[in-house]
Amino acid sequence: KLARLPWPYTLSMAQDFLRSIPEPTPEKAFFIIEHPKKGLIGCVTLVTELGFWISRPHWHRGYGMEAASALIDWHFDGTGAENIRSSAHHNNVASLKLKAKLGFVMTGKEMRFSHALQHNVQHVTTALSRADWRAKRDDLCA
Repeated sequence: KLARLPWPYTLSMAQDFLRSIPEPTPEKAFFIIEHPKKGLIGCVTLVTELGFWISRPHWHRGYGMEAASALIDWHFDGTGAENIRSSAHHNNVASLKLKAKLGFVMTGKEMRFSHALQHNVQHVTTALSRADWRAKRDDLCA
């Protein structure tokens, strides 16, 4: 479960959230991942950290990698930022594996409040440098 989302998350909360999203920029972006035949299958965001969510039936199909890679490219191409931060619940193995494939490296661990669980949970913090992304992107495209 996502640490920052309220729980339970109602349809009206989702509609209000979608109406509140500003136009994306390379510095701050939220994108819906929509499959042409299946509709909304996830999202990818970069505000203070890179984050993504893919619905369970669409795991292990490359959607997270494709969406996150595109957003990372757009961010580094459109800003002077030298790194991107991200984090994941310590038990979210799939998220941590995807971040490792993208080139993120672990920078530490910290406790964060989970609205869904209503208590603090350990998160693994990660970072990706511009230089590491360029090297990783070249490997991914080879």
